[in-house]
Amino acid sequence: MLWVSYGKMTTEGIKGIVAKPENRAEVVSKLVGALGGELVSYHILLNGDIDFIIVTDMPDDRIADVALVNSMLVRASGAIASIATVPALRAEDAVPQMEKAKQMAAAMAYKAPTQS
Repeated sequence: MLWVSYGKMTTEGIKGIVAKPENRAEVVSKLVGALGGELVSYHILLNGDIDFIIVTDMPDDRIADVALVNSMLVRASGAIASIATVPALRAEDAVPQMEKAKQMAAAMAYKAPTQS
């Protein structure tokens, strides 16, 4: 399954890549591989809100490990201020989920508080 991680670097992290420019995708790929996944892409944004986006293909049973690694190992480095990981579906893979939502809506499986 595809997962998207995005986050913000610390000032120290940005200083580090300025002082020693390098392709961090290699480091990220090694970390993802150690968790049983594959790096799909790695992007640097540095736009103020989000500094990087990482797309991985990770077995579903390993995502808990990713969360732990993100929170402990990566953030403990001091280079990353925040990181979040969310599932991502390819558009064609999302259609069955849309159909399920349609069926649940027809069955009134969810009512907004204003519809009670």
